[in-house]
Amino acid sequence: MRGQNGYTLLHAVFTLSIFLLAAACVPVIMNGVLFVEDELAPSKEYEWNLFSQQFRQEFRGAENIKVTDTSITFTKSGEEILYERYGDFLRRRVNKRGHELVLGPVQETKLSSHANGIEIAVVYEGELQWTGRFFTYAK
Repeated sequence: MRGQNGYTLLHAVFTLSIFLLAAACVPVIMNGVLFVEDELAPSKEYEWNLFSQQFRQEFRGAENIKVTDTSITFTKSGEEILYERYGDFLRRRVNKRGHELVLGPVQETKLSSHANGIEIAVVYEGELQWTGRFFTYAK
C-alpha cells in the first residue's frame, strides 16, 4: 500500500493547530468590537444638548401647555405633542401616536411649569444632572 496518499496524523495535527489559532483570536476580536462600541456611544452631555436644542425648537410657539409630574402636553400647528416618562426614558408622541425615545435611560425626571415656559430636570446614573428652561414665546 505504498504510494497511496491518505489523511495522516500529520494532517490532523496541522488542521487542529489552525482551528486552535483561529479560536484563540475570537476573544481578542470580540474585546476590540466591544471597546469600539463603547467609544462610539455619545456622551450624556451630548445627548442632553441634542435633546435641549430639539425641544427648544419644537416648544417655541407652543400653545395649550399642560404640565404634570410625568408629562408635558402642548399644541403646535394643530398637532398635540406629548413628552412623557416611559420607563427609564423620556418619549415623544404626536397626536397620541408614535413612540420616539428622545432621552434616556434616566433615573429621575422632574417637570415643572413657569411663567410662559417649563423646566425639565433629569438625573442620570451616577448623580449626573442636567436642567433646562424652555420658553414658548407664543402670542
